[in-house]
Amino acid sequence: MKLYLLALVASVMFVGFVVAEEFSFRIMSIDDNGSVTGVKMIKTQGPFGSKGEKVTVKLAHDIRVYRGKRDPKTDGFVADGDDLKLAGLKSALQKALSGDVMILGNPLGEKDVLEVSVSDGKPVAKLNGKEIPFATVNLREKEPLTTLITTSDDGVVTKIVLLPRGALVSLKKKDNN
Repeated sequence: MKLYLLALVASVMFVGFVVAEEFSFRIMSIDDNGSVTGVKMIKTQGPFGSKGEKVTVKLAHDIRVYRGKRDPKTDGFVADGDDLKLAGLKSALQKALSGDVMILGNPLGEKDVLEVSVSDGKPVAKLNGKEIPFATVNLREKEPLTTLITTSDDGVVTKIVLLPRGALVSLKKKDNN
């Protein structure tokens, strides 16, 4: 009987190490019940390297949220700066889902008017009635918030690293050594 009990305890401990992971996740919404819905990126064989699976994951009550920066040593992303907490996550998601327009790297003001049209087959831009070079206009569409998520052994999200737009991450199991 002791042998079976020991085998059961060892199996539970082994499975616990396998469940915790780190993965790329594109957040589409934050629910009031303390969970996020989005697309979990799963590594695959083939020309595209990954595919998405829509899932909802539960957030820990003490979730840690950080901006991410590229680490040249690991060729991945690491947490940078202070904990933004859940409020920072909500703010970043709101910004990603609203899209934005930048002129020379600066956002439009509340009273600015941007007109974009095509004349003689070429794009033309006017800011507040004055023509500006179209190359200075950067239109970003709405998109999910790309993150790197770390879960605990029970599958609850404990840490989120916010990634820059267009960031690509390598997908791997979390190392629990």
